[in-house]
Amino acid sequence: MRILKANLLVSTIVLFSLVVVVFAQKATNRSIPQRRLALEIGLNTPMTLNANLEGHTLKAIWRIPANANGESPYSAIKLEPKMVGNNIEVTVTVLSGDTSAVKSCEDWGLLKESRVISYTLNEGEEVTVSQLNDLGSNFKNGKLTFRAVPPVPQQEPLCSVCGDNVCCPGRGHCINCPGCGQICN
Repeated sequence: MRILKANLLVSTIVLFSLVVVVFAQKATNRSIPQRRLALEIGLNTPMTLNANLEGHTLKAIWRIPANANGESPYSAIKLEPKMVGNNIEVTVTVLSGDTSAVKSCEDWGLLKESRVISYTLNEGEEVTVSQLNDLGSNFKNGKLTFRAVPPVPQQEPLCSVCGDNVCCPGRGHCINCPGCGQICN
């Protein structure tokens, strides 16, 4: 009888230890929610673009006017911010081709893309993209500048705020955000 009680006690302790280990492992595997950021873009009309959530791609695209000679090496600029840990990574791309026929996200995708640079920013850090100049009157001083800021609260997480306008494109769509270019999801 004594051996049976000892076996029962040992079995109970082993089972209890196993349960504790399993629950401890589950607790350490839970991902800590990351802090989200947005980009405040230096346009003449203030614009804020929330960083992408996993599985989504929110990007801003601006057509660039031709220079005084009627020529330009590119026709649009694309910014794509996404969260990487607690930082925001921003990829700057130039697009080349005829933008007059662009009516949808797919049309933007048909243009030739050339990556200019990527930045990883902490909240409050600001960048001026020195590789791009004379971008037109929509950009302050003709340069592309942006800084990492807290996200703009709204009902839809994949939105941009431009002045008084909240622009929330549906998945797979681009919309014109007055004064701030196109926002694509």
